[in-house]
Amino acid sequence: MPLSLSPAADMLATIRDYLEAEILPGLRDDKWFNVKVALNMLATVERELRLGPAANAEEASRLAALTGSQGSLEELNRLLARAIRAGDIDLADPELLDHLRRTTADALRINNPQWLAR
Repeated sequence: MPLSLSPAADMLATIRDYLEAEILPGLRDDKWFNVKVALNMLATVERELRLGPAANAEEASRLAALTGSQGSLEELNRLLARAIRAGDIDLADPELLDHLRRTTADALRINNPQWLAR
């Protein structure tokens, strides 16, 4: 990326802040609602850009440990599903449960961090 450009997450935050501070207050009814939805979507994309790479790397690392294999996130998730279906990994396995909790928490931090606060 050229050094003259801000990171994508920073640009999204700037756009989101502008819309929220300058545009949203002047809107009513369905236009207000639609812009509010768009703001929430921008915030989600911003969080995904900031948090997604680390969350994916950590998930892949946990999956590799669980499955004893290497591969893409999608491949490792398929291997885990097959191992669970085959009974090779018990549903009560503490390592599996820890992985599922961490993966779900990472997804919630991106999709709607307020759900974690509850």
